[in-house]
Amino acid sequence: MSKHDQFSNFFYPKSIAVIGVSPERNNLGKNIVMNCLMFGYEGEILSVGLKKGVVFGQQIYASVEQIDRDIHLAVILTPAKTIPGILEQCGRKGIKWVVIESAGFSELGEEGRSLEKACLDVAKKYGIRMIGPNGIGVTNLENGVALPFIQLRREISLGPVSLLAQSGGVGLSSLGFLAEEDIGINKFVSLGNKLDVDENDLLEYLIHDDGTKIILLYLEGFTDGRRFIEIASKSKKPILVHKSNRFKASAKIAHSHTAALFTDDQLVDHALEQAGCVRVNTMDDAMDYIKILTLPSLKGNRLAVVSRSGGHAVIAADACAHYGFHLPPFPEEFLKKVERRLRAHVIRLQNPLDLGDLFDLEFYEYIVEEMLKREDVDGVMLGHGYRRGGFEREASRNLVRKVEQLVERYQKPVALFVFTEAAEMGYLRRHSKIPIFSAPENAMRAFHLSHSWASRRPIPMEAQTIQDLDVIGAEAILHKAASQESLFLRDSLDLIEYYGLAIPDYRLALALDEAIEAWRSFNGPIVMKINRPHISHKTDLGAISLNLDSEEQIEGAFRDFQTLADSRELEVLIQPFVKEGQELILGGKRDEVFGPVILFGLGGILVETLEDVAWRVAPINREEAGRMIKQIKGRQILSGVRGAKPSDMNAIEDFLVRLSQMLMDLPLIKEIDVNPVMVYAEGEGALALDARVIIEQ
Repeated sequence: MSKHDQFSNFFYPKSIAVIGVSPERNNLGKNIVMNCLMFGYEGEILSVGLKKGVVFGQQIYASVEQIDRDIHLAVILTPAKTIPGILEQCGRKGIKWVVIESAGFSELGEEGRSLEKACLDVAKKYGIRMIGPNGIGVTNLENGVALPFIQLRREISLGPVSLLAQSGGVGLSSLGFLAEEDIGINKFVSLGNKLDVDENDLLEYLIHDDGTKIILLYLEGFTDGRRFIEIASKSKKPILVHKSNRFKASAKIAHSHTAALFTDDQLVDHALEQAGCVRVNTMDDAMDYIKILTLPSLKGNRLAVVSRSGGHAVIAADACAHYGFHLPPFPEEFLKKVERRLRAHVIRLQNPLDLGDLFDLEFYEYIVEEMLKREDVDGVMLGHGYRRGGFEREASRNLVRKVEQLVERYQKPVALFVFTEAAEMGYLRRHSKIPIFSAPENAMRAFHLSHSWASRRPIPMEAQTIQDLDVIGAEAILHKAASQESLFLRDSLDLIEYYGLAIPDYRLALALDEAIEAWRSFNGPIVMKINRPHISHKTDLGAISLNLDSEEQIEGAFRDFQTLADSRELEVLIQPFVKEGQELILGGKRDEVFGPVILFGLGGILVETLEDVAWRVAPINREEAGRMIKQIKGRQILSGVRGAKPSDMNAIEDFLVRLSQMLMDLPLIKEIDVNPVMVYAEGEGALALDARVIIEQ
């Protein structure tokens, strides 16, 4: 059985046993049966419970094993301590798919965790797949499967959106929002504790599900962030992610710049962007984005803005500029035709078009159609306002219907924002197939998403093929130092050189005369560093001395190093003093959720003061490395400012791809800083001047 077929059993069961039903008035199990009946489930629903009786004209069985026919799916809502025993009964009955809605598991501590283990043991024994516990089950409006123990709203209708929610309450709120906007749902799963089936399993299913066009997730944590990114990056459907639980402060000591710059939430942001997902921060955001995604895509950045209010036209124009949209001028002949319809002729006609002096709403329809016909217009923003009790109500409602038809005819989006009473807004949303926005800013932000989605080029997570790597040499360095917390500087430099990152030549010196001899061999100024495991701030500690070009300078630096070393053996690493370029920092770490991740930013004090960095989940290819570089705010410095030549982007991309592969190949690396990297002008390459490597113990 394929993965898709396996999980389809949760959504398309031929029969359902609801375990935990009783004839008592406040029994929640009855709601599950009622929901399925209300939404027209055509399969057989069988009630199971401890108390004999009848619910909705059906006998209550004492156990699933008393039922004399096959059961496809079981839904359990009984006290947590009873679940392992009930799963055992399901296993003996041959039931392979179970939804557990009961609470009282790991969310309550150690006792609950032991119950979860018992459930997993039984499930493994019988080959059972489970959703839950501590959720409200599965809903599929294509066939009327509706398993929440809360009575669902009748207004929920079939539509394009499928929802995965870790919280049942947030999931129900989302269903409510979608019902208010008259946007139907397709499938809904309350994930709960994700004991067995998790968001990755179901996301992969929904990506291939014909009825699902848009996917919305509410998550408090990722089960396996790496797998999530791998799955999502292959999706051709929009995936919106509302991720809460954003600011977990790490109690671990940060041994490297990479770890010090790390924040859970920034990595989540960048990882979701890498996968082509859209992160939303509120349910209002989610609804605005879903609304625009139900329209034809905005395939270009040229907009026509038409508004009944001049002030809202100005707000819309500001939003256009903010998001980088272009407002092409309207033809003179068209504007003259509009001018003839005005009353007072006091408005200057342009794009955005202020129609505050025009009261013929049928002519609005003509204007919108003319805009949609134009080759230089990719979408229209239309603003309108009226009173529910006013004389324009019917004409305004008719305008909305006409706009809906025009969108269908021309397959271009119209973002319609309307100012009216709440009751009238509710009427429009219930009786219109196009979304209604409440403000121009909301509509424009949603337009920006639509354009971003239409123009995106998803890059599935994949490694770039690299030929010149010495993996065996790199592994030997790490295994040799396995008992240490971190590598010596010399070994760190050798490690990155094995992966093709260019480094300056270096010499090692145990005595002053060896240091002077190294200086002479380089025939120019040098840099001296103490060769020790992991010193993060060499300058602050006096463990590095720059631009030394005489015996006296070298001797003074060496004596200082001896003082710093105290009684320990001193070994000095000597490099030529390289020419100045643009400093960068590259880094990586092994994240608990996303696995190997890499970092890029401008180096020196900029990275510590501005924390302007980009993160990616490894592996990446050159195209993703290019996106990473463009993501930082300081990218213009690399493009060349005030007459400076652009930096060698190819060299930076190459370093990032190689570092990405290193993190994938070498699991003993816990954290790595390559800082500073000196990148030179286009075509002149880059040099990694220093590296620090923390080893996984």
